[in-house]
Amino acid sequence: MPFTQQAGALAGAWRRILRGRAGRISVAAATAAVAGYEYDRHCRASAVARTLRAFWTIAVISADYKLNFRSERGIEYLNSVHERAARRLLACCRDNGGLFIKFGQSIAVQSALLPPPFRRELSVLYDNAPSVPVPQIAPVIERSFPGMAIDDLFVDFSPEAVASASVAQVHTARLRSDPLQKVAVKVQKPEIQLQIGWDLFALRTCARLIELAFEIPIMWSVGEVESRLREELDFEREAHNSELARRDLADLGDSGLRRGVYIPRVFWEATGREVLTTEWVDGVSLVHPQQLARDGWSNREIMQRMVSLFAFQIFVTGNVHGDPHPGNILVRQHPDNAHAREPQLVLLDHGLYVRESRAFRRQYAEFWRSAMLNDRRAMKRIAQSWGMADAGMFSTMVSLKPPQLSSRAHRARKAAESKSAAESKSATESEGKDRGSRRSHFDRQMELKARAVAALRDSRGLPPELVFVTRNMNIV
Repeated sequence: MPFTQQAGALAGAWRRILRGRAGRISVAAATAAVAGYEYDRHCRASAVARTLRAFWTIAVISADYKLNFRSERGIEYLNSVHERAARRLLACCRDNGGLFIKFGQSIAVQSALLPPPFRRELSVLYDNAPSVPVPQIAPVIERSFPGMAIDDLFVDFSPEAVASASVAQVHTARLRSDPLQKVAVKVQKPEIQLQIGWDLFALRTCARLIELAFEIPIMWSVGEVESRLREELDFEREAHNSELARRDLADLGDSGLRRGVYIPRVFWEATGREVLTTEWVDGVSLVHPQQLARDGWSNREIMQRMVSLFAFQIFVTGNVHGDPHPGNILVRQHPDNAHAREPQLVLLDHGLYVRESRAFRRQYAEFWRSAMLNDRRAMKRIAQSWGMADAGMFSTMVSLKPPQLSSRAHRARKAAESKSAAESKSATESEGKDRGSRRSHFDRQMELKARAVAALRDSRGLPPELVFVTRNMNIV
């Protein structure tokens, strides 16, 4: 059939479809869907699509656990369910970007409460996130400083970002007012303000779905997390947090801490709600342990300084860095020591800070003192004052150490994990042991879940600071 006849036949068929009511409805629906998608992508930074992707991911993960996480499955199969869930969650966080990167990082630090695949898979989110070109961030800088362009504030502004995180990226530059001063310019990504409302709605809804599907009470922490994340997008607040941390260090820190830790200066003339300009500091991030080893830094010395720093914030000042993941800490040679190797930690990213109440700080210090002395009675008293009857599970959630299971589950675990001294003499015995191993592995995980649920059931007494102080302790 000639092309003109084919085209005519197709046009006739299309007209017949349009004349039908179902056809018109289908075309209208398809047009609306395409228009909605394009509007969401170009005008709302794909906020709706990202939210739907999050809902779908949680639904698929929930269905997988409900259908496949069963006692009769083998250990490897049960672990594969965790692996699939972690990979799906990682893919969702990476595809969505923005605050979802932070959500994934928050999950990755829960090493004591979640199966190992979650930490292993989601820890890659600490690496650099994709950056955007300078022409896309230029309007962010210009609206932060009306009537001024990038060249009015900076010289030698780097054409590529030197670092990129979930909500912002960093460029090097020199101040126009002081060309000898090299600075780090942190600029909020342009889509974040369009996405935050939808992202926090997705966080709240997904938390509710998880609570309903698995009967794990986690909504108690969502309000505090939302509030802190909104604060983190205000870079002027971050600048004030940074200066407060510097003053605390100078006024309250001992000589060793003042020498072992450095916090970069803020340049207020080039700082606004979406732009933060600080002193540039060269160093190696804790994200790169191999490079630290090649540079000859001692893990022991780094850890000593890090423990001293966060203990100082938690137990002395009460102004606590709430997001101290490895990408926010650098190690450099102390600039005042030209004769010997001396590491100095550089603490970055002060957007998320927690102000501890005096009561919480006292109780938290007492908890750690009791833990060091193995004073179980004191630990139980503190746990109960916060509405947690299970002191052992409370200890797990605060210290991020694996929980101590019941003696029966503990014996089952040892039996399942120990290797047989001699080969089984019969297939029946081997099959029985295999069933016991599967059951003990399943029972351990179910016991952990049951204890976590019981511990969080009465969450009204839990201090809101606990969420972020626990994150701080994780890096230690």
